[in-house]
Amino acid sequence: MKIVDDLRQNIFANESEFLGKLTTEWRLVNSKYLNGYGQNDHERVFLNLLIEEVHKRLPNISIISNVKLKAIDGFTPEEKTEAVLGKSLNDIRHTICWPTYSDVKCKSNKCFEGEYASGTEIDALLIRKEDFCVVEYENSRVGICDNFMKTYRLRRLLDKPFESLFVTKLTTTRQEGPTTFDSFNNYIEKTKPLLDKLLDSWSLLEIVNLSGADWKRSLHWMPL
Repeated sequence: MKIVDDLRQNIFANESEFLGKLTTEWRLVNSKYLNGYGQNDHERVFLNLLIEEVHKRLPNISIISNVKLKAIDGFTPEEKTEAVLGKSLNDIRHTICWPTYSDVKCKSNKCFEGEYASGTEIDALLIRKEDFCVVEYENSRVGICDNFMKTYRLRRLLDKPFESLFVTKLTTTRQEGPTTFDSFNNYIEKTKPLLDKLLDSWSLLEIVNLSGADWKRSLHWMPL
């Protein structure tokens, strides 16, 4: 069984305690110990709770958070997305980048150049014997394309296959057209064929309406 399948069944099931803890635990800690002065850091709360749940429910899996990586050189010509996907960089960017990013140039040589001159970080690494899974958490749906490309860089850099799990928060807020939830998943559906080629074994966990009423909160998986 894949590591992500184990997470899905034992930790991230909608009937599990994870979503409730994610909603209330930081609030209680902040109120009891910090008199409400603590900043709401969703990523740190998620990772801390994930570590706790993995130790408790999946003791055969080791988990390390905030893994620092050394400086990484850029892609070789053969590794660039244009060569792998057989498309122009403009077309690839238009599909993979979040819509508001697709018409602007990247601010650095990361993403489509693959260069991390100052190194980078993996949010969490889960290891079971010879298998491992990279976990990337993103508070905003807007920034998740950066995580896709960072993981592709790792896939070309490392000498063995691995799973990747992307996690982000979503709402079901109504916009002029589709809801924020629907617009994001429409973007993922369009991007999925390219990500399947670049990332191989990947999954996306959406934490939906975390700040909403109990009956609105859920965990949603893509691709189905």
